[in-house]
Amino acid sequence: MQSNVARQEPISRETHSADEELMRRDADADAGMPEQANPLSVRVFDSIEASEALWRGLEKAAVLTPYQRYDWIKALLDTRGLGKARCAVAAIHAGERPIALFPFEISRRFGVRSAGIIGADIGNAGWLVMEPGAAARLTPAALASIFSDIGKQAGGLDMVCLMNQPESWLGLPNPLLELAHQPAPDHLYVAPIGPGGASERLNGKRLRNIQRGRRRLEEAMGPVVLRRAESIADIERVHATFLEQRGARFAQMGVRNIFAEAWFVDFFKHAATTSLGSDRPALRFHALYAGDEIVATSCGTCAGTHYSQYINSTAAGPAAKYSLMGILMHDLVAELAGMGITSIDMGLGDFDYKADWTDKQVVFDSVIPVTAAGSIAARLVLGLRRLKRAIKQNDKLFGTLKRLRAMTLNRKGEEAPATPGSEESE
Repeated sequence: MQSNVARQEPISRETHSADEELMRRDADADAGMPEQANPLSVRVFDSIEASEALWRGLEKAAVLTPYQRYDWIKALLDTRGLGKARCAVAAIHAGERPIALFPFEISRRFGVRSAGIIGADIGNAGWLVMEPGAAARLTPAALASIFSDIGKQAGGLDMVCLMNQPESWLGLPNPLLELAHQPAPDHLYVAPIGPGGASERLNGKRLRNIQRGRRRLEEAMGPVVLRRAESIADIERVHATFLEQRGARFAQMGVRNIFAEAWFVDFFKHAATTSLGSDRPALRFHALYAGDEIVATSCGTCAGTHYSQYINSTAAGPAAKYSLMGILMHDLVAELAGMGITSIDMGLGDFDYKADWTDKQVVFDSVIPVTAAGSIAARLVLGLRRLKRAIKQNDKLFGTLKRLRAMTLNRKGEEAPATPGSEESE
């Protein structure tokens, strides 16, 4: 695994590698030239391996979320694969130089060929891999031409689905939101780390509660410490505990533990083990120990100076009364700050405890038709997403839906699937 991963600092940062400096100078030089001298073009790769060198090279100076990182998507494809979909990694060039990349998969949806970000169904943020200077060139007209070219090279495309897009990422406005868009069903929780950020936003009362919980937990169970999983044995133990704790939580809710499915188990293990030794892991487990017992876990991923807490779990029983997630997050944020991480997100989904550390942000869905058939399907997809948002953002409606679902499932003896990253424990 490559450890020299993407840098996402603003272009004015004074310290970066020589390679990044050269790429930024190239971008600045291109930005100062007429567009006719550097026309945009698209090259579509039909496998992730074929795009690796270009993708990794672009990441060095790009803005991206952890869910468009090569190592995250490669681990997912190595374990889950694409099923009936096909890979279409689309690299956008200005002249001869790549400036952006869409890691697409193309599948059939509502009878049409639909492109979406690989792994979007389990990710927390839709974006692309993009040099900062590329945003200005990705106008609606340019994107329409790009999506049309992708379809021609990939054997046909009717619509492009870009879900859960932030308005901006690390200070860079999202050029894709120049296209038609609407609010997504869930919110994303994001904040800086540092002055005024996640590490300083707890009020005195909340901080005292966490400190009191830590003291009482130590008195009851022994020393409390947050540890990274830094060996295969660590990974196996923390992962097993996560599955047990998360499974118990989902059982109470009447939903299936998707994280216990074979492909998800393999994905987590593969991504975590191939990340061992990296200071910017594609996936890393943390465990909160009280004495010798793991009382809470956290699973997260990095890209550059951003960390995404993907999912967490807490123990049931007597330990649960000691503000376990508050203690874990307090120690985790401090560790991340020491690593040079400058921002954090806590994923999609509205849970009160996230507001202690991060800010709620609206994210957006875009479904861009490429053909007439795509226009019809796009309206259907967007209508279903609006309905989902209307239910999820209304406490009464969402509560009623969950009760009806639980009653139905109990009668059938079944469980509903959970949504990765959106059902976390306090």
